[in-house]
Amino acid sequence: MVGILQVFVSLLILVSFAMVVAVPVILATPGEWEKSQGIVWSGAGLWSALVVLCGIFNTVPA
Repeated sequence: MVGILQVFVSLLILVSFAMVVAVPVILATPGEWEKSQGIVWSGAGLWSALVVLCGIFNTVPA
């Protein structure tokens, strides 16, 4: 159970770093928002799901 939590936290950190770098670049580049809007929303959904999964696996006793 601890191994699954570590994987989810590692994925959360990786996705968070990618979003912190990618979203400002997408928003600052002219015309890029229209092309990459789906990717940004998918990344936000993935990030939210990982937060919920980390919370669930953190509270479940081993």
